[in-house]
Amino acid sequence: MDKRVMAIKVRLKPSPEQIEEFHKNFGCVRKVYNLTLNEYNKLYEKDNSIKPTYTFLYNLMMKYKKSIPYLDKMESTSLQQSIRDLTNAFNNFFKNPAHNLPTFHRKKDKKFSFRQTIPPNKKIIEKNKISLRKYGKIPFQTSKEYRKLLNQPGLKINNITIKYDGIHYYAIININYDALKHFELTGKKIGVDINSNKNGWIVTSDGVKEHFDVNHENKMIKYLNQLISPCRKKLSRKKKELLKRLQKQYNKRTNKLQDYIEKLSYNIVKKYDVIVFEKNYAKIKILIGGEQNLIFPLSKFINKLKKKFEWYKPEAEGVVFVDAKNTSKTCHKCGHINENLDVKTRDWICPKCGEKLDRDVNAAINILNRWTPGDCLESTQ
Repeated sequence: MDKRVMAIKVRLKPSPEQIEEFHKNFGCVRKVYNLTLNEYNKLYEKDNSIKPTYTFLYNLMMKYKKSIPYLDKMESTSLQQSIRDLTNAFNNFFKNPAHNLPTFHRKKDKKFSFRQTIPPNKKIIEKNKISLRKYGKIPFQTSKEYRKLLNQPGLKINNITIKYDGIHYYAIININYDALKHFELTGKKIGVDINSNKNGWIVTSDGVKEHFDVNHENKMIKYLNQLISPCRKKLSRKKKELLKRLQKQYNKRTNKLQDYIEKLSYNIVKKYDVIVFEKNYAKIKILIGGEQNLIFPLSKFINKLKKKFEWYKPEAEGVVFVDAKNTSKTCHKCGHINENLDVKTRDWICPKCGEKLDRDVNAAINILNRWTPGDCLESTQ
Protein backbone atom coordinates (compact mmCIF):
# COMPACT_ATOMS: atom_id res chain seq x y z
CA MET A 1 0.00 0.00 0.00
CA ASP A 2 1.22 3.49 -0.88
CA LYS A 3 2.55 5.74 1.84
CA ARG A 4 1.30 9.29 2.36
CA VAL A 5 2.51 12.20 4.42
CA MET A 6 0.13 13.54 7.03
CA ALA A 7 0.33 16.22 9.73
CA ILE A 8 -1.46 15.78 13.06
CA LYS A 9 -1.86 18.75 15.36
CA VAL A 10 -2.02 18.04 19.11
CA ARG A 11 -2.20 20.41 22.05
CA LEU A 12 0.75 20.29 24.44
CA LYS A 13 0.68 20.69 28.23
CA PRO A 14 4.29 21.76 28.98
CA SER A 15 5.63 22.57 32.43
CA PRO A 16 6.79 26.14 33.28
CA GLU A 17 10.41 25.04 32.78
CA GLN A 18 9.61 23.56 29.36
CA ILE A 19 7.73 26.73 28.38
CA GLU A 20 10.79 28.80 29.25
CA GLU A 21 12.97 26.56 27.08
CA PHE A 22 10.47 26.76 24.23
CA HIS A 23 10.65 30.54 24.16
CA LYS A 24 14.44 30.46 24.25
CA ASN A 25 14.36 28.23 21.19
CA PHE A 26 11.82 30.48 19.45
CA GLY A 27 14.20 33.40 19.90
CA CYS A 28 17.32 31.50 18.82
CA VAL A 29 15.66 30.17 15.66
CA ARG A 30 14.57 33.71 14.77
CA LYS A 31 18.05 35.10 15.52
CA VAL A 32 19.83 32.49 13.41
CA TYR A 33 17.46 33.11 10.50
CA ASN A 34 17.95 36.89 10.63
CA LEU A 35 21.73 36.78 11.12
CA THR A 36 22.19 34.38 8.22
CA LEU A 37 19.91 36.40 5.94
CA ASN A 38 21.72 39.63 6.84
CA GLU A 39 25.15 38.08 6.23
CA TYR A 40 24.07 36.69 2.86
CA ASN A 41 22.65 40.07 1.78
CA LYS A 42 26.00 41.74 2.56
CA LEU A 43 27.94 39.11 0.62
CA TYR A 44 25.53 39.31 -2.32
CA GLU A 45 26.09 43.06 -2.62
CA LYS A 46 29.79 42.39 -3.11
CA ASP A 47 29.38 39.35 -5.37
CA ASN A 48 26.00 38.70 -6.98
CA SER A 49 27.12 35.31 -8.30
CA ILE A 50 26.81 33.74 -4.83
CA LYS A 51 23.85 31.35 -4.72
CA PRO A 52 21.88 30.83 -1.48
CA THR A 53 22.22 27.05 -1.35
CA TYR A 54 21.53 25.20 1.88
CA THR A 55 25.19 24.27 2.33
CA PHE A 56 26.38 27.86 1.86
CA LEU A 57 23.79 29.29 4.27
CA TYR A 58 24.43 26.52 6.78
CA ASN A 59 28.14 27.38 6.85
CA LEU A 60 27.24 31.02 7.51
CA MET A 61 25.03 29.94 10.39
CA MET A 62 27.78 27.77 11.92
CA LYS A 63 30.06 30.81 12.20
CA TYR A 64 27.50 32.55 14.40
CA LYS A 65 26.84 29.40 16.36
CA LYS A 66 30.51 29.21 17.32
CA SER A 67 30.74 32.89 18.24
CA ILE A 68 27.47 33.12 20.24
CA PRO A 69 27.67 30.72 23.23
CA TYR A 70 23.95 30.32 23.95
CA LEU A 71 23.19 29.19 20.40
CA ASP A 72 25.29 26.10 20.99
CA LYS A 73 23.04 25.15 23.91
CA MET A 74 19.91 25.03 21.74
CA GLU A 75 18.55 21.91 20.03
CA SER A 76 20.66 21.68 16.86
CA THR A 77 18.14 20.36 14.30
CA SER A 78 15.74 23.26 14.97
CA LEU A 79 18.49 25.72 13.97
CA GLN A 80 19.23 23.65 10.86
CA GLN A 81 15.54 23.63 9.91
CA SER A 82 15.48 27.41 10.21
CA ILE A 83 18.21 27.57 7.54
CA ARG A 84 16.23 25.06 5.48
CA ASP A 85 13.25 27.43 5.61
CA LEU A 86 15.45 30.32 4.49
CA THR A 87 16.75 28.27 1.56
CA ASN A 88 13.20 27.36 0.54
CA ALA A 89 12.18 31.03 0.71
CA PHE A 90 14.95 31.94 -1.74
CA ASN A 91 14.06 29.00 -4.03
CA ASN A 92 10.39 30.03 -4.09
CA PHE A 93 11.38 33.54 -5.14
CA PHE A 94 13.64 32.32 -7.94
CA LYS A 95 10.96 29.94 -9.25
CA ASN A 96 8.23 32.56 -9.14
CA PRO A 97 9.10 36.28 -8.81
CA ALA A 98 5.55 36.85 -7.53
CA HIS A 99 6.88 35.51 -4.23
CA ASN A 100 8.71 38.11 -2.21
CA LEU A 101 12.34 37.84 -1.23
CA PRO A 102 12.94 36.51 2.31
CA THR A 103 12.44 39.18 4.97
CA PHE A 104 13.62 39.42 8.54
CA HIS A 105 11.52 37.75 11.21
CA ARG A 106 10.28 40.08 13.93
CA LYS A 107 9.28 39.21 17.46
CA LYS A 108 6.22 41.43 17.31
CA ASP A 109 4.84 39.39 14.39
CA LYS A 110 4.05 36.73 17.04
CA LYS A 111 4.91 33.78 14.81
CA PHE A 112 6.54 31.52 17.36
CA SER A 113 7.58 28.09 16.09
CA PHE A 114 10.52 25.77 15.56
CA ARG A 115 10.89 22.34 13.98
CA GLN A 116 12.79 19.27 15.13
CA THR A 117 13.72 16.35 12.89
CA ILE A 118 13.27 12.83 14.25
CA PRO A 119 15.81 10.00 13.66
CA PRO A 120 14.42 7.00 11.76
CA ASN A 121 12.84 4.21 13.82
CA LYS A 122 12.96 6.26 17.01
CA LYS A 123 9.84 5.96 19.15
CA ILE A 124 9.07 9.31 20.77
CA ILE A 125 5.37 8.89 21.58
CA GLU A 126 4.14 6.75 24.44
CA LYS A 127 0.43 6.87 25.26
CA ASN A 128 -0.30 10.58 25.83
CA LYS A 129 3.28 11.83 26.16
CA ILE A 130 5.77 12.96 23.56
CA SER A 131 9.56 12.94 24.11
CA LEU A 132 11.54 15.81 22.57
CA ARG A 133 15.27 16.37 22.64
CA LYS A 134 16.29 19.01 25.22
CA TYR A 135 12.77 19.11 26.68
CA GLY A 136 11.98 15.63 27.92
CA LYS A 137 8.48 14.16 28.07
CA ILE A 138 5.54 16.51 27.43
CA PRO A 139 1.87 15.50 27.89
CA PHE A 140 -0.45 16.19 24.96
CA GLN A 141 -4.18 16.16 24.21
CA THR A 142 -5.89 14.87 21.07
CA SER A 143 -8.76 12.65 19.97
CA LYS A 144 -8.83 8.90 20.68
CA GLU A 145 -8.51 8.24 16.96
CA TYR A 146 -5.31 10.27 16.60
CA ARG A 147 -3.87 8.96 19.86
CA LYS A 148 -4.33 5.41 18.59
CA LEU A 149 -2.70 6.32 15.26
CA LEU A 150 0.29 8.00 16.93
CA ASN A 151 0.87 4.98 19.18
CA GLN A 152 0.96 2.48 16.32
CA PRO A 153 4.12 0.34 16.34
CA GLY A 154 6.51 1.15 13.50
CA LEU A 155 5.01 4.58 12.83
CA LYS A 156 7.54 6.80 11.03
CA ILE A 157 7.66 10.41 12.29
CA ASN A 158 9.54 12.76 9.97
CA ASN A 159 9.58 15.92 12.07
CA ILE A 160 7.71 17.81 14.77
CA THR A 161 6.90 21.53 14.76
CA ILE A 162 6.34 23.25 18.09
CA LYS A 163 4.01 26.22 17.74
CA TYR A 164 2.68 28.90 20.10
CA ASP A 165 -0.42 30.88 19.10
CA GLY A 166 -0.34 33.35 21.97
CA ILE A 167 -2.55 31.19 24.20
CA HIS A 168 -1.70 27.50 23.80
CA TYR A 169 1.24 25.35 22.71
CA TYR A 170 0.87 22.80 19.93
CA ALA A 171 2.91 20.06 18.28
CA ILE A 172 2.38 19.45 14.57
CA ILE A 173 3.55 15.88 13.98
CA ASN A 174 4.53 15.00 10.41
CA ILE A 175 4.12 11.25 9.81
CA ASN A 176 4.16 8.66 7.04
CA TYR A 177 1.03 6.55 6.99
CA ASP A 178 -0.74 4.04 4.76
CA ALA A 179 -2.82 5.64 2.02
CA LEU A 180 -6.44 6.23 2.98
CA LYS A 181 -9.26 4.14 1.58
CA HIS A 182 -10.31 5.59 -1.76
CA PHE A 183 -13.77 6.96 -2.43
CA GLU A 184 -15.85 5.32 -5.15
CA LEU A 185 -16.19 7.30 -8.37
CA THR A 186 -19.64 8.87 -8.66
CA GLY A 187 -19.48 10.13 -12.24
CA LYS A 188 -20.77 13.52 -11.09
CA LYS A 189 -19.27 16.87 -12.04
CA ILE A 190 -19.99 20.51 -11.14
CA GLY A 191 -19.07 23.95 -12.36
CA VAL A 192 -18.18 26.59 -9.77
CA ASP A 193 -18.62 30.34 -10.06
CA ILE A 194 -16.58 32.37 -7.56
CA ASN A 195 -18.55 35.24 -6.15
CA SER A 196 -18.78 37.81 -3.38
CA ASN A 197 -19.54 36.43 0.07
CA LYS A 198 -22.87 38.31 0.13
CA ASN A 199 -24.34 36.21 -2.67
CA GLY A 200 -22.53 32.99 -1.76
CA TRP A 201 -18.76 32.99 -2.12
CA ILE A 202 -19.01 30.00 -4.45
CA VAL A 203 -22.09 29.08 -6.45
CA THR A 204 -22.32 25.64 -8.08
CA SER A 205 -24.06 24.53 -11.25
CA ASP A 206 -26.43 22.54 -9.00
CA GLY A 207 -27.70 25.83 -7.55
CA VAL A 208 -25.93 25.51 -4.18
CA LYS A 209 -24.63 28.79 -2.71
CA GLU A 210 -21.96 28.46 -0.04
CA HIS A 211 -21.86 31.16 2.65
CA PHE A 212 -19.19 31.71 5.28
CA ASP A 213 -18.95 34.48 7.82
CA VAL A 214 -17.01 35.34 10.94
CA ASN A 215 -19.11 38.36 11.81
CA HIS A 216 -19.36 37.53 15.51
CA GLU A 217 -15.59 37.09 15.84
CA ASN A 218 -14.96 40.33 13.93
CA LYS A 219 -17.34 42.25 16.18
CA MET A 220 -15.61 40.88 19.27
CA ILE A 221 -12.18 41.79 17.88
CA LYS A 222 -13.34 45.33 17.16
CA TYR A 223 -14.93 45.65 20.62
CA LEU A 224 -11.82 44.39 22.45
CA ASN A 225 -9.54 46.70 20.45
CA GLN A 226 -11.71 49.61 21.54
CA LEU A 227 -11.30 48.54 25.18
CA ILE A 228 -7.52 48.14 24.81
CA SER A 229 -6.99 51.53 23.16
CA PRO A 230 -7.48 53.68 26.33
CA CYS A 231 -5.11 51.47 28.38
CA ARG A 232 -1.95 53.56 28.70
CA LYS A 233 0.15 51.30 30.89
CA LYS A 234 1.84 48.67 28.75
CA LEU A 235 2.02 46.01 31.47
CA SER A 236 -1.18 46.75 33.37
CA ARG A 237 -3.18 43.78 34.58
CA LYS A 238 -6.29 44.93 32.75
CA LYS A 239 -4.46 45.28 29.42
CA LYS A 240 -2.87 41.84 29.74
CA GLU A 241 -6.28 40.28 30.29
CA LEU A 242 -7.79 42.14 27.33
CA LEU A 243 -4.90 41.14 25.06
CA LYS A 244 -5.41 37.52 26.05
CA ARG A 245 -9.12 37.73 25.23
CA LEU A 246 -8.28 39.41 21.91
CA GLN A 247 -5.83 36.67 20.96
CA LYS A 248 -8.49 34.04 21.71
CA GLN A 249 -10.85 35.71 19.25
CA TYR A 250 -8.16 35.82 16.56
CA ASN A 251 -7.45 32.12 17.14
CA LYS A 252 -11.16 31.29 17.10
CA ARG A 253 -11.59 33.05 13.77
CA THR A 254 -8.59 31.28 12.24
CA ASN A 255 -9.69 27.86 13.50
CA LYS A 256 -13.23 28.39 12.26
CA LEU A 257 -11.96 29.20 8.77
CA GLN A 258 -9.57 26.22 8.67
CA ASP A 259 -12.28 23.84 9.89
CA TYR A 260 -14.70 25.13 7.25
CA ILE A 261 -12.18 24.66 4.43
CA GLU A 262 -11.31 21.11 5.55
CA LYS A 263 -14.94 19.94 5.84
CA LEU A 264 -16.18 21.61 2.67
CA SER A 265 -13.31 20.28 0.52
CA TYR A 266 -13.79 16.76 1.97
CA ASN A 267 -17.53 16.72 1.22
CA ILE A 268 -17.10 18.08 -2.32
CA VAL A 269 -14.42 15.53 -3.23
CA LYS A 270 -16.56 12.71 -1.81
CA LYS A 271 -19.57 13.74 -3.93
CA TYR A 272 -17.99 14.80 -7.24
CA ASP A 273 -15.33 13.48 -9.61
CA VAL A 274 -14.75 16.73 -11.53
CA ILE A 275 -14.82 20.32 -10.26
CA VAL A 276 -14.55 23.03 -12.91
CA PHE A 277 -13.27 26.50 -11.86
CA GLU A 278 -12.67 29.67 -13.81
CA LYS A 279 -9.02 30.11 -14.73
CA ASN A 280 -8.57 33.63 -13.32
CA TYR A 281 -9.57 32.68 -9.76
CA ALA A 282 -6.27 34.02 -8.35
CA LYS A 283 -7.31 37.59 -9.24
CA ILE A 284 -10.57 37.37 -7.28
CA LYS A 285 -10.68 38.65 -3.69
CA ILE A 286 -13.46 37.44 -1.42
CA LEU A 287 -13.81 39.71 1.61
CA ILE A 288 -15.12 37.99 4.73
CA GLY A 289 -13.71 40.33 7.37
CA GLY A 290 -16.03 43.31 7.19
CA GLU A 291 -14.12 46.43 8.26
CA GLN A 292 -10.94 44.39 8.78
CA ASN A 293 -10.77 43.33 5.10
CA LEU A 294 -10.09 39.67 5.87
CA ILE A 295 -9.68 37.83 2.54
CA PHE A 296 -10.88 34.26 2.08
CA PRO A 297 -7.87 32.06 1.15
CA LEU A 298 -9.25 30.82 -2.17
CA SER A 299 -5.93 29.39 -3.38
CA LYS A 300 -5.62 27.43 -0.15
CA PHE A 301 -9.11 26.00 -0.64
CA ILE A 302 -8.37 24.90 -4.22
CA ASN A 303 -5.06 23.35 -3.13
CA LYS A 304 -6.98 21.41 -0.45
CA LEU A 305 -9.31 20.07 -3.13
CA LYS A 306 -6.34 18.99 -5.27
CA LYS A 307 -4.67 17.27 -2.32
CA LYS A 308 -7.84 15.43 -1.33
CA PHE A 309 -8.34 14.22 -4.89
CA GLU A 310 -4.81 12.78 -4.75
CA TRP A 311 -5.64 11.05 -1.46
CA TYR A 312 -9.17 9.80 -2.02
CA LYS A 313 -9.79 9.77 -5.80
CA PRO A 314 -6.49 9.53 -7.70
CA GLU A 315 -8.30 8.14 -10.79
CA ALA A 316 -10.68 11.11 -11.05
CA GLU A 317 -10.08 14.14 -13.28
CA GLY A 318 -10.15 16.31 -10.15
CA VAL A 319 -9.88 20.11 -10.28
CA VAL A 320 -9.85 21.63 -13.78
CA PHE A 321 -9.96 25.20 -15.11
CA VAL A 322 -11.59 26.87 -18.11
CA ASP A 323 -11.81 30.37 -19.58
CA ALA A 324 -14.80 32.07 -17.92
CA LYS A 325 -15.24 35.00 -20.32
CA ASN A 326 -18.91 36.09 -20.66
CA THR A 327 -20.20 33.15 -18.60
CA SER A 328 -22.52 35.47 -16.64
CA LYS A 329 -23.89 37.15 -19.79
CA THR A 330 -24.42 33.96 -21.81
CA CYS A 331 -27.72 32.08 -21.50
CA HIS A 332 -26.94 28.43 -20.80
CA LYS A 333 -30.12 27.35 -22.61
CA CYS A 334 -29.75 29.01 -26.02
CA GLY A 335 -26.26 30.56 -25.92
CA HIS A 336 -27.46 34.14 -26.44
CA ILE A 337 -25.04 36.79 -25.04
CA ASN A 338 -26.75 39.66 -23.23
CA GLU A 339 -24.32 42.54 -23.72
CA ASN A 340 -26.56 44.95 -21.76
CA LEU A 341 -26.33 42.95 -18.49
CA ASP A 342 -24.74 45.05 -15.74
CA VAL A 343 -22.93 43.88 -12.62
CA LYS A 344 -25.73 44.80 -10.19
CA THR A 345 -28.35 42.63 -11.89
CA ARG A 346 -28.57 39.27 -10.12
CA ASP A 347 -31.60 37.80 -11.97
CA TRP A 348 -32.46 38.31 -15.63
CA ILE A 349 -34.63 36.89 -18.39
CA CYS A 350 -33.05 35.82 -21.67
CA PRO A 351 -34.48 38.10 -24.42
CA LYS A 352 -34.15 35.30 -26.99
CA CYS A 353 -35.61 32.19 -25.32
CA GLY A 354 -37.35 33.72 -22.27
CA GLU A 355 -35.49 31.59 -19.72
CA LYS A 356 -35.39 33.07 -16.21
CA LEU A 357 -31.77 32.99 -15.01
CA ASP A 358 -29.92 33.45 -11.75
CA ARG A 359 -26.74 35.27 -12.72
CA ASP A 360 -24.38 33.17 -10.57
CA VAL A 361 -25.97 29.75 -11.17
CA ASN A 362 -26.08 30.49 -14.90
CA ALA A 363 -22.35 31.36 -14.85
CA ALA A 364 -21.57 28.11 -13.01
CA ILE A 365 -23.51 26.06 -15.57
CA ASN A 366 -21.66 27.78 -18.43
CA ILE A 367 -18.32 27.12 -16.72
CA LEU A 368 -19.23 23.42 -16.50
CA ASN A 369 -20.40 23.32 -20.13
CA ARG A 370 -17.11 24.79 -21.35
CA TRP A 371 -15.21 21.81 -20.01
CA THR A 372 -14.86 18.58 -21.93
CA PRO A 373 -13.02 15.50 -20.56
CA GLY A 374 -9.28 15.73 -21.16
CA ASP A 375 -9.53 19.28 -22.53
CA CYS A 376 -8.80 21.97 -19.93
CA LEU A 377 -6.33 24.74 -19.21
CA GLU A 378 -5.01 23.05 -16.10
CA SER A 379 -5.80 19.97 -14.01
CA THR A 380 -4.68 18.16 -10.88
CA GLN A 381 -2.63 15.72 -12.93
